[in-house]
Amino acid sequence: MGAQRSIIIPMFNEARTLPTTLAQVKHQFPDADTEIFLVDDGSTDDSAGLAKHLAQGDDRIEIIHLPKNLGKGAALRAGVARTTTDAVLFMDADLSTSLEHVDDFLERLSKFDIVIGSRSVPGSIVKRSSPLRQLMGRTFNQLMRLSTGLDIHDSQCGFKAFRGDVARLLFSLSENNRFAFDPEILRIGVALGYSIDEVPVTWEASDHSAVRPIRDSVRTAVDLLPIRYRTRSSRVHGLATRSGLLVPTPITSSADH
Repeated sequence: MGAQRSIIIPMFNEARTLPTTLAQVKHQFPDADTEIFLVDDGSTDDSAGLAKHLAQGDDRIEIIHLPKNLGKGAALRAGVARTTTDAVLFMDADLSTSLEHVDDFLERLSKFDIVIGSRSVPGSIVKRSSPLRQLMGRTFNQLMRLSTGLDIHDSQCGFKAFRGDVARLLFSLSENNRFAFDPEILRIGVALGYSIDEVPVTWEASDHSAVRPIRDSVRTAVDLLPIRYRTRSSRVHGLATRSGLLVPTPITSSADH
C-alpha cells in the first residue's frame, strides 16, 4: 500500500531544530503510509546537508531544495506539488504546535476540506509567547479579517491540514510566496466553496523561531492589500478553468459553517 498522507515541513536555517523535529515526526508517523517532505528554502546553514544525513535509510522522506530563499509560501507550494496522497498536513519546523493534534486534524478531513490550527479560539493554549507577539498577532488578525473578509481568527498558525486534491488545487492557484500565503490560500478555498474548520491548538513559542513579530507583521500586512482582489470568486474560477485544473467537489459548502 502506498502513502495515504503527506507531511510537509518547510525549513530555513533550521539546523538546530531539525534533528529533534524529525525524530518526533518519525515517532508520530512510524508506518509506511506517510510520506514526509522536508523543503529547504535556500538555507545558509547546514539544514540541507543535515536533512540528507537524517533521512538516510528512510525511503518515506524526500528532501526538496529551493535554489534561494523564496519564502514559506513558495516552499510549501513546492512540497504540495510533490504529493499524491488523500491528506496533506504541514507544520513549522520548530514544531510550535503540538503533534498531539495530528490524529484529530486528519479525522476532521472526513467532514471538512480544510482544517486549520488556531491560537485565538476558545480552548487554545499558548505558552511562552511575549506580550508584544500576542499584541502583534491580535492586531494582524483583525487587519486580516477586515481586509480579506475571512471569518477566521488566526490565519497564521503554521499547522494546517487539507484534503490532498484540494491542497494541490489551492496551492497551484496561489501567488504569494511569503507569510501572506495563508490568508490567500484560505480566500481561494472560500471562493471555490471549500469548508474550513478552525480548531484550537496547544502552541508554544520557540527560542529558535525565525519569525520577527514586528518586521514580519508589517510585511505580511502590506501583502494582504491585493489578496481580496486577486482571490475574488470570478477570478479564481476563471484561473482554474483556463488552467484546465480539476476542481474537486467540496465535502460541505463553506457557506454552511
